[in-house]
Amino acid sequence: MSVFDELKKILARVAKKREQDITTDMPLANLHLDSLNWVQAIVGIESRFDMEVDIDKLKTFKTVDDLVKHIQERMN
Repeated sequence: MSVFDELKKILARVAKKREQDITTDMPLANLHLDSLNWVQAIVGIESRFDMEVDIDKLKTFKTVDDLVKHIQERMN
């Protein structure tokens, strides 16, 4: 399964959206996550991909794809 597919599952669960509604070009702001939701998303990402998420860097991401690329870079 791709990084996007795994991330989509996490974001859909936290944002209470359908997975098919989350696309790579979707702005992260469209997920309408509050600070608690972001903590849940970060914990899910860190657990699933066995990495730490830099919260300051996370704040600079605009789209789901920005987050996917960051995860892929950290995995390599």
